[in-house]
Amino acid sequence: MESPLAALLWRSLRVYQVFGANTEVGKTVFTTLLCKSAKRNWKDENVSFLKPVSTGPLSEADDQCKACVASNVPQRHILGQLMLIMYSHIKKFTTGINHHTLLQYGIPVSPHTAALASGEPIPSDNSVLARCRDHASERAKAGKGWLFMETAGGVHSPSPSGTTQADMYTPLRVPVVLVGDANLGGISQTIASFEALRIRGYDVQSIMLFQDKKYQNYLYLADYFLQKYNIPVMSLQEPPARLKSEARDVEAMKEYYEQRTEENIVGTVLEHLDLNHTKRLDRLESMAQKAHETIWYPFTQHEHLPAKDIMTIDSAYGDYFQTYNTKSQEHGALQASFDGSASWWTQGLGHANPQLTMAAAYAAGRYGHVMFAGAIHEPAMTLAEDLLRGTGNSRLTRVFYSDNGSTGTEVAVKMGLRAARVRYGWGPSEKLGVIGLKGGYHGDTIGAMDCAEPCIYNENIEWYEGKGYWFDYPTILCKDGKWQISAPEGMEQELGRPQDFTSLQQIFNVEAREKKNDHKLYERFITEKLRGLRAQGRKFGALIMEPIVLGAGGMAFV
Repeated sequence: MESPLAALLWRSLRVYQVFGANTEVGKTVFTTLLCKSAKRNWKDENVSFLKPVSTGPLSEADDQCKACVASNVPQRHILGQLMLIMYSHIKKFTTGINHHTLLQYGIPVSPHTAALASGEPIPSDNSVLARCRDHASERAKAGKGWLFMETAGGVHSPSPSGTTQADMYTPLRVPVVLVGDANLGGISQTIASFEALRIRGYDVQSIMLFQDKKYQNYLYLADYFLQKYNIPVMSLQEPPARLKSEARDVEAMKEYYEQRTEENIVGTVLEHLDLNHTKRLDRLESMAQKAHETIWYPFTQHEHLPAKDIMTIDSAYGDYFQTYNTKSQEHGALQASFDGSASWWTQGLGHANPQLTMAAAYAAGRYGHVMFAGAIHEPAMTLAEDLLRGTGNSRLTRVFYSDNGSTGTEVAVKMGLRAARVRYGWGPSEKLGVIGLKGGYHGDTIGAMDCAEPCIYNENIEWYEGKGYWFDYPTILCKDGKWQISAPEGMEQELGRPQDFTSLQQIFNVEAREKKNDHKLYERFITEKLRGLRAQGRKFGALIMEPIVLGAGGMAFV
């Protein structure tokens, strides 16, 4: 199992990820401008550039490539030779910037294709993210400053493993500067890229693009993003056309960068990013106290919950929350915290699963929220059919939908009580109870609480009336390497002495245990109890129990 990663957030280091709406939209140019402007406006701070994955372009290295081949350098080593003699764009046009590339592939193709062609082991997504975090952590320790992470290609360009970048980088929770597409079709491409990031939980804080005078995408996009999302769009004059002379081309680009930096338009973008960084941290720091004063929590004894014990969650991915680190922030303001309860048993597939996210977004886009009484729609019909087909039980012919567990419990109990009343001819005034297990929990609404035995959680509730009988039961434990079934203390005579088993499979081999008459003792115990209750005049209309594992009652293995 791969180690969880903390998201990239430090008070000392402002980290921003530069995504492009497409290839050839100017990501590197804008990232260079961000670096130069940050160094100009924050002279005493560190400015760093990180390219996690880079490919080609070989067109800039034809001479070097020919030289390598001519000198019989093995093909698999050409990339290393190229990197020794090529200057990166950032290094060429900036000074005083810490720049680093984690993975460099020499073929100007998508990273997943380049990684396969390299003949080297393909790094996992987690290993790439871990290296990103290690590098960011080093830069944070170096002192206050900026770190700009430039992605490769477009938002959905694949990573070396084949996972799209939008999916791969999600766990890092780095706020985004999106470089828009100024070309024909670029309006659609930019909006689609933004939505792809937004739906995955990225915070796009600024959009930058060139001012193509012919298509003028920047004018439309500026209005669009300001009105719909209050996101500023910054546009700049396009760089000069490429010159045949490399020396003259470099000089032209240097002049372009100096002019744009002096204009300080990019500086205003950085001020916006700096302010957002501070606001984010201040909000995370203050939320626990504000929640303590404002929020009424479910299932919580508030007198035992000081503000310092309230967990502030910035985001969640997979099996982990990203929670605010209230102690030492040397390793970052956020830490990965294991979601041990799967957020109360709702996240079996993990948080932020991209397929579930897309399914939810599709449903929201197609329906929003529509009434269900006396109506039907495709998702509800398909799910009902799948559920009934999956049970393989011909007695089950209908599906009832509920939006929460407590309501589901109450509806099921209502159905059970009414069915029993009709079956046995009981009148509406007769009191009916439920049969359950001690320590059971079925919800926190009044009706659901009445289905559980009296305990510290419900006996002080004004309207609570335990309406049922709750059986004690044997439990399964693993003790000294052996699986054991044992009865509650004092009930060995009714439920049997402890039995040892070599495995759980042996315990769940019901047919074999029935042949040994293991069930007879339980049947007799239950039958005698029910007869006694019936003799007292009590009536029961439903059985409610948690199968196999008693959850909230202490994770008892029944």
